[in-house]
Amino acid sequence: MNNMTVSIAEVKKDFSRLIKAASEKKQDIILTRRGKPVAVIIPYDEYTQSRRADSYRRIMEARNVFSAAGIKADDIYRESKKQLEKRP
Repeated sequence: MNNMTVSIAEVKKDFSRLIKAASEKKQDIILTRRGKPVAVIIPYDEYTQSRRADSYRRIMEARNVFSAAGIKADDIYRESKKQLEKRP
């Protein structure tokens, strides 16, 4: 996958072309302000994969914390279920 760097001024002029490049050509578009990167436009599938990986990482971190504290998954499940059943 290749990257493209564009200024915010360019983005304002040709937003549709940049979105097409990101979605169809699978390009990451790095947006700059005064030559410094400030944001990125990425293809949607790349975004969802990134979110999924981040969620998995957070789950594993929580699992490690619970495990170190001696809390079992069954205990978490039972307590979560009990709290959900209390909701209106």
